[in-house]
Amino acid sequence: MQQTRTPSGSRDYTDEEIRSFVHDLESLQGGDLTVSLLVGCGERAVAPLREFLLNGRPRGVFQPRQRAVETLGELGAKDVLMEYLSHKREIADAVVRFGEEAVENTAARELARWPTDEVFQFLTNLVQRRMLAGAVDALGRFDRPEAAPVFVKALGDDVSRPAAEKALRGIAGKVKPVLLRAVRRTGAQDEEKPSDRQRRRSVVRILADMVLRDEDWKELKPLLQDGDQEIEIMAGEMAVDWAPAAERQEAARFLIRSLDSAHWFLQIRIQECLGRNYAELRELIAHEMSARRRAVRGEPLADSVLRILEKLQFTAEKSGAKENVWHDE
Repeated sequence: MQQTRTPSGSRDYTDEEIRSFVHDLESLQGGDLTVSLLVGCGERAVAPLREFLLNGRPRGVFQPRQRAVETLGELGAKDVLMEYLSHKREIADAVVRFGEEAVENTAARELARWPTDEVFQFLTNLVQRRMLAGAVDALGRFDRPEAAPVFVKALGDDVSRPAAEKALRGIAGKVKPVLLRAVRRTGAQDEEKPSDRQRRRSVVRILADMVLRDEDWKELKPLLQDGDQEIEIMAGEMAVDWAPAAERQEAARFLIRSLDSAHWFLQIRIQECLGRNYAELRELIAHEMSARRRAVRGEPLADSVLRILEKLQFTAEKSGAKENVWHDE
């Protein structure tokens, strides 16, 4: 019977004891200690862990299988993780299915330990077959522009979107043409699927935080009449920051008039945009405030947009807004 020695050299473990350690992963209290013991057993622990993972029964309590995946990652068992992810399990119970997806996501993230072409291609193919957030996250760590189409596709998935957006932000400067294509609507507005609309919103958010050129803005300008308020507001923000001077004032006016109907997070973005361009928009903002004071009935503070503009003006004037140079080429 083979034996192994722990890193501390305290004693040897038999094959039977190693299998026992794998079984002990089921303990929610002692599982972390068991992981350390199995890692100390080295390569000999891989086979029983593989058996546990591939042939074990998925459960709603998924932490034991998740620990097995993490241990295999620590042991360098890349091939076992890839073998596990290559098999799609049909699980009827929603709770069990959710738990097993957590295990699969952990396995995919563990593969990021190996930044090789083989693993990159495996993860790419996996995401194209199944939208696993862990696989999207792992792909993002490769920092490779050729994965951009995969990330754009993942933006339409509610679970994978944060990882995909993070990954695209990391390579955005290298894949701007991909983003500019992805932001276009391919059909009529009333025919657009919710996932496609959400995908375009995410792409616009990424573009709005990038440095743009005149030719970029020419492609983005149609978004000002997109029909989706969030996309239009983000396009207005980009116009104030990057459009030719003649278009900036009108875009700023549109943003101000969108404040009362915009979602709170868009209100924050509008305020930030007006604030960083305040020196150039001072007269426009003052004019809009004056017009609103004349139009409001009752107390001026009843106009929420007027309150926002007054606060913006006070903050900017107090900080001494300086003349900024807009991004003229």
